[in-house]
Amino acid sequence: MAQLLLLEQIADRALRRERLYRDHLDLFAESDEFLIGRFRLPRPVLLDLCNTLEPALRSRTRRSNPVPPHVQVLSALGFLATGTFQRELGDRVGISQPSISRSLQREVNGIVQLVPEYIRFPYSEMEQIPVKRAFYAIAGLPNTIGALDCTHVHIKAPSPDPFPYLNRKRYHSINVQIICDGQYHLLNVVSRFPGGAHDSYIFSNSAVGVHLEQGDAGDSWLVGKYLCEIDCSSNSRPLFF
Repeated sequence: MAQLLLLEQIADRALRRERLYRDHLDLFAESDEFLIGRFRLPRPVLLDLCNTLEPALRSRTRRSNPVPPHVQVLSALGFLATGTFQRELGDRVGISQPSISRSLQREVNGIVQLVPEYIRFPYSEMEQIPVKRAFYAIAGLPNTIGALDCTHVHIKAPSPDPFPYLNRKRYHSINVQIICDGQYHLLNVVSRFPGGAHDSYIFSNSAVGVHLEQGDAGDSWLVGKYLCEIDCSSNSRPLFF
C-alpha cells in the first residue's frame, strides 16, 4: 500500500500544471499625465529608454509568452519612482511579482551603464558655450556652467552604524548632489555620501569639485542654493554659506 501511495505521489508531481498567462497592458496608451505620475519621465524619454535597453532585455526563453522588454523597463521605473509593492505593481502591468523581482537588477544595471552617455559635465569650452548662453538667457547670469543643489533621499536606518546617515531633519538619508544646466539636463550626480554629510563637504570631495578646484573648467562658475558662489578658476576656492 505504501508503495502504491508513493507511486501516486510521483505521478502527481510529474503532471505538468497548466500555465496561466496575463495580458500585458499597453502602458503607452495611457495619457502623458499618467506616465509622468507613475514613472516620473515624459513619453519620449520612456520610449527612447525602452528602445535602447530592448536588446539587452529581450528574453531568450523558449516559452511562448515572455515579458516584453518595454514592460520590464516600465515595471522597474515604476518601482523606483513610487516605491510601490512589487505585487501591486505587477498587477498593474500584467506580470507576476517574481518576474519583477528577477528582472529588476538587470534593468537597473542597464540604466546605470547608460549614465556616461547622458550625464557629462562640460569641462571644455565648446561644451560650455550653450550652457552659458542658456543661463544668461534665463537670469542674465554670465559665465555660468551649472546650478548645484543637494537633496536627501530617505532610507531605512542602515546597520550597524546608522548615525552618519542621520541628517539635520532627524531622519536617515543619502545626501545626493546634483548639477544641472539651464534646460534641466543633468550634468553630474553624486550619490555616495550619507545624510549627515554637509553639502560643502560633498562638493569638495566630488570629482567635479576637485576638477574645478584645479581650474579644469577655466574661469566659469557654478551657482546653487547653498553656495554663495563657486569660482571654477584655479586662483580661488569655492565659497559656501
